[in-house]
Order: sequence, then C-alpha cells, then structure tokens
Amino acid sequence: MSEFPKYIVVLKLPRAVPKIIVTANVIKKAISSSIYYPTPNPSVSTFNTHIKNATDAQAGTKTKPPTVTPENRDKAVNTMLEDIKNYRVDCQKLVNAAPDHATALKIAQSFGMHLKGSTSRGSRKDEIQDGTEPGTAIYKMKGEGAHMLQISYDAGATHEVLDPTGNGITTIRGLTPNKNFWLRNRQILTRGQYSEWTDWKKFSIRDNS
Repeated sequence: MSEFPKYIVVLKLPRAVPKIIVTANVIKKAISSSIYYPTPNPSVSTFNTHIKNATDAQAGTKTKPPTVTPENRDKAVNTMLEDIKNYRVDCQKLVNAAPDHATALKIAQSFGMHLKGSTSRGSRKDEIQDGTEPGTAIYKMKGEGAHMLQISYDAGATHEVLDPTGNGITTIRGLTPNKNFWLRNRQILTRGQYSEWTDWKKFSIRDNS
C-alpha cells in the first residue's frame, strides 16, 4: 500500500490579491453548503470576517492617499489564507478516505478546490522502448512534470532508485540485452506530495550492438 495519498487537493490560488479574495469567496460559498464538511474549522462566519478584513484592507491601499499600507494589507490577506490552508488540510483528510475517484472529486469541489494525481493505481500508461545506444532503453512516463523512478530485476521484489526526471522521459543505461527488467514511477506533485507508484512495467532490450 502506498504511504502517499492517491489524490492531492490543490488550491490553484492566483497571485493578485483581488483574485485571491475572489477565490476565497468561492471557497466560502462552497463550504457553506458542503454536505461533506458540516462543521468548518474555522467557522464560516470567522472566515467571512477575515475575507472582509482582507477586502477592506485591499481597498484601503487604493485610496488617495492610501489608508492602509501594503504590509498591513498583507497581514489581513495572510490571515485569510491561513483559513484556506486549514480547509485544504481538512479536505485532504476527507479525500484520503474517499472510496473512489468520483467521491474524492465531489469532496474537493464541495470545498471549491481541485484534485491532482493519478485516478487509480497503475492507470497511467507508460512506454519503454529500445534506446539509440547499446545497453539502453528509453522510458516515457505519462503525466506532467517531474517523476521519481525505480528499476527492478526481479519483478519488484527488490528495486533500485534511479535519478529523477523533470520532463517524464529518461534513458536507462547499463542494461543487459534479452534480460528482463521492470520500471515504475510516480509524479512529483506540489508541496512535497507525490502520486501513487505505477505498476511495474516489464521490458528487455534487444542486442543491437
């Protein structure tokens, strides 16, 4: 069993403060009617107060002359963001316990949040092919971004860690022609999280020396 969650809850927060406040209001509206989260922590009323404080502070930076400094505005925004981060943690706990992808997605949506990760163990399809040089194979991994890799010569009973790749494709070197080996990978997600490992994929290179 993987020690990492199958689905990762992500916020997709914008950079600009006004857009962050819009996102906060979307999350507030979602959790206010979420059947999966009947007792929000912090409460919706507290969150609403923090959103209002951030909204008023943002407006105060735009008056002439400004009535709120950017530093004080940022303090109000950060308080609001702490609420959102707490909600994300609670959402992740509920998603971890979800019986299937459809339920996990509904839970994330009920928080106004998103899912990232493989939809089920081994569902991603990878490709292994002979390399252009003797003793090599090219491993193409499905999924965006960086991946961690492992290789095994006994169907996964034991394995070695390979160098990670940042673009989902790598060349495996030092292979023996006509000898079976197995590869698997997992995506490196945000905030130190990972997808599940894929199932082991078997291959053997041909003797092209």
